[in-house]
Amino acid sequence: IPSLAADDGAPAGAPERIVFKRAAVASFLVGRGRPDMDESMDLTLSCPIGQICKDDPTILPQAGITLTRLVDQQLRGRFNRQVAPRSEVQDAEVELVLNSQQDTPRDMAKKLGRILKVDVAVIGTVWRYRERGAVAGMPESPATVAFAVYFIEVESGRMLWRGLFEGTQQTLLGNLFQAKEQFKLGLKWLTVGELAEHGVREVFQKFPPNILPGDFTGEIQSSDPEK
Repeated sequence: IPSLAADDGAPAGAPERIVFKRAAVASFLVGRGRPDMDESMDLTLSCPIGQICKDDPTILPQAGITLTRLVDQQLRGRFNRQVAPRSEVQDAEVELVLNSQQDTPRDMAKKLGRILKVDVAVIGTVWRYRERGAVAGMPESPATVAFAVYFIEVESGRMLWRGLFEGTQQTLLGNLFQAKEQFKLGLKWLTVGELAEHGVREVFQKFPPNILPGDFTGEIQSSDPEK
């Protein structure tokens, strides 16, 4: 299994520079499990998968598939061929043997990573994914999406980074404090798919610059999609 390389040349006090060779995006876990907003208190990666994936009929069936695709596309745009193809990941997931009452997302990341021979596994969870007007008796209820993305080092199981999004579109008059955000989304009601796409973009705008792709010789590659 390839392991991550830490760059000792970073300035004193700067975050550890982590260079990965290959990453894989696992299919999102869908259910009621909601992580703590305080990252230091988030126990999602240590919680049995069965507790996270509790059925919730308010979550649309396409939630996991849509967010997996959006995150995979976002990472592929940044890191190109250093992200394992979805078909390869799906084949590996068929081989994956998990006990939902015992195995955790961290276990899942490590097992999937070993099958795929990647050094980073990306695990996502979605606990809210509802279309506009889906709330009974509230035809004007807006679309709402909530999900988290975790970058996990396969060899050690440590979390390298977490991105989180909770979004519910509101009327401009109803939330003047977020007027700038509403204008950025456009003066229209979004579908849940459009809100999810916006959420993934927003999450990855905060992706840390110290996590970098490197080729198999250890040379650091540009992670800027424009280059």
